[in-house]
Amino acid sequence: MLGGCTLGGPAAPSPVAYGPAAFEVTPRSALVWHRLPGPGRLHVEYATNISVAQAVRTPAVAVTADTDYTVALPLDGLAPDREYVYRAMSEDGRARGPVGRFRTAPEQAAEFTFGFSADIEAGHQPFTLLDSVLRRRPDFFVLLGDTVYADVPRLRFEPTLAHYRDKHRENRDDPHLARLLAATPVYAMWDDHEVHNDFDRTSPYIGEGRQVFREYWPVLGEGRDRSILYRRFAWGPGADFFLLDCRQYRSPQGEADGAGKTMLGARQKAWLKEGLHASRAPFKFVLSSVPVHGPWGPDRWAGYATERDELLAFVRTERIRGVIVLSADVHAAVDVDLGTGVREFIAGPVAAWPLCRIAPRARPHLQASGRFFICDAFNWALLTVRPEASPPEVEVQFVDATDAVRHRTRVAVTG
Repeated sequence: MLGGCTLGGPAAPSPVAYGPAAFEVTPRSALVWHRLPGPGRLHVEYATNISVAQAVRTPAVAVTADTDYTVALPLDGLAPDREYVYRAMSEDGRARGPVGRFRTAPEQAAEFTFGFSADIEAGHQPFTLLDSVLRRRPDFFVLLGDTVYADVPRLRFEPTLAHYRDKHRENRDDPHLARLLAATPVYAMWDDHEVHNDFDRTSPYIGEGRQVFREYWPVLGEGRDRSILYRRFAWGPGADFFLLDCRQYRSPQGEADGAGKTMLGARQKAWLKEGLHASRAPFKFVLSSVPVHGPWGPDRWAGYATERDELLAFVRTERIRGVIVLSADVHAAVDVDLGTGVREFIAGPVAAWPLCRIAPRARPHLQASGRFFICDAFNWALLTVRPEASPPEVEVQFVDATDAVRHRTRVAVTG
């Protein structure tokens, strides 16, 4: 039972070890995820929250060790801007999992909210910051990388499928994360620690890390190429989102900066430019796992400045308005406005070492910038998008683990 809704009869033993979770929600579809304790077959039963008696059941699918007993089932033919409830069922219908819920994206422009953060290391459980997210009930949540720290602790790190799966399951054991995933649609991207620290396109372990990332954080992808993680989604006509893969195509950070050094790779960069130019949404959110602006070191966009400046110049020369960068990775929250015409907000960590606890010398530099920052506490950002306002605006709030709003600002699209 969830919120007074039951599906298909009385409670019965759960057939799942982890789940439910909903990913990649669109106006007409969603991916719903579960993990079984071993091989089996299951259905998903789902319905709108106001028509539970008319629940639909998907065909049964086999769940095997090939995917570490995880399964992401597509639900299609959904209605836009509608709340759905769902749960897994054993093939015979006798065992039922816990109920999850999600709301589909709208097809009309209207106010909505979403959250984002990053950096979730198992040693910092319990992940209580996520209770703050749940209390505020955003329409969806974006995780911008380091969804696990597979290479922590270093002495136990093994770049194998078995090890990567163990680390993802370790995080899924956290009840706060489980509650968030059951109640809030998520879009996730990796950064380096899903494979190993600071990895680039030369890493021999990209395939293993990517496979397990997709097992635990399902991705629709671009076309049929399952190696592609970058993607675009929309939340109605008011906002387009460009979720960047800043890892598997990047040049080694030690290469000299110049036209040949890339963070995105040629194909992804062309896709981003084309998408930004074609978007008619008032807001275009570029979701980067690493910060775009600022001197954050060679592993971030500062080490790929030629390509970064090319993209910023493209936005200016093409007069693309409403571009906002959301980023993470530095274990701090920062409101960045350097006069480039592109505002940036950095958030995190959810549960990892805050920047000023591992690098106390960072605090004076952040203070000297004159910008808002949090560098000693877990945090996330809540954005309220108002595409129908005049002018269209985004309100950004940074929230800490005590549920306190530490900073609030607004960005409007004018001209």
